[in-house]
Amino acid sequence: MKFELSKEISPDLVQLFERTVLGTNGAKYKHLDVAQSVAHTDNPLSFSLRRREQLIANITFCQRPFGLYLRYFSFDSKFQSKGKARMNPKSVLKVQIEEVFQDLETNYGGTQNYCYAYIDTKNVRSKWMSETFGFKTKAKLATQSYSRLFPKKQQNLSIEKINSEHLSLIEQTYQHYTAYLTYYFENGEIACLRDDDGKLLAMAKFEKVRWEIQRLPGKLGGLQVQLLPYLPLLNRLIQPEEHSFLVPEVVCNPSGDIKDVDRLFEGMLAKEHLHSMLWWNDTRDELYLKAQQKINWGLLHQLIGVAEVDVVFRGDFEPKEPVFIAAFDMV
Repeated sequence: MKFELSKEISPDLVQLFERTVLGTNGAKYKHLDVAQSVAHTDNPLSFSLRRREQLIANITFCQRPFGLYLRYFSFDSKFQSKGKARMNPKSVLKVQIEEVFQDLETNYGGTQNYCYAYIDTKNVRSKWMSETFGFKTKAKLATQSYSRLFPKKQQNLSIEKINSEHLSLIEQTYQHYTAYLTYYFENGEIACLRDDDGKLLAMAKFEKVRWEIQRLPGKLGGLQVQLLPYLPLLNRLIQPEEHSFLVPEVVCNPSGDIKDVDRLFEGMLAKEHLHSMLWWNDTRDELYLKAQQKINWGLLHQLIGVAEVDVVFRGDFEPKEPVFIAAFDMV
């Protein structure tokens, strides 16, 4: 057996992703709408391992102008080690995975500055991947929840087709960030909050996401998932079997008043008839730091707190600026 490279996502790979439960000791969840999400994978380099024509493992990278993003690292559940954080360092599989990384560096390293990935800090299996194959934690992300039981509609909130005004503001805000890319937002629509004179106060692009949640983070995460669907009002926040929420990205605040971001978030929940969102940020992100003490994050934040995600890089690259987060990469 040997990993085989393809620049397309195969149907059996989509099926593998649909079966994959993410997380180990913290939150545990499955992505829904996998086929639609996978279809947007940018410039995939997909390495698949098959046994008797059955797909048992896959490593998929997004080839980007500045580097390689490790998007998927999946094993069929029948071939995962039971209760072990690490694989045998002398195993054939380990050797084959290392060959994948070496192949990438040999054939795609000329224009690539680094290879990076996001890892749940409590996911022990992902940790051994990080350590075993030369990845080091170089930055931290905060997984920040925002929720409203009864979100209020906001006047002067509109969905606009992305134009030069929006792109200029996004560039001004984010172009210096590590791993900045425009692929996911340069077309499409963006939510804008304006004043009565049409002046832009806050804007962001939002992705609507569906997960099946099997466990929430924290010591009582398993119990919370079992109880929340039966608690009046609170069951608006979490619907484990099919939890729909928003993910904001390229959040901009030209007014300088962080309350306008709060109003934008709440208004979008009302517009989409939803009650929660997850917002990922580098912990050094200036806007996120400003928002910490000035936004009421809502009841869900009180229940689950803020979860950390490691940003890991293979090699010696040191990200001096905050890491840019595309919503697609997190969901």
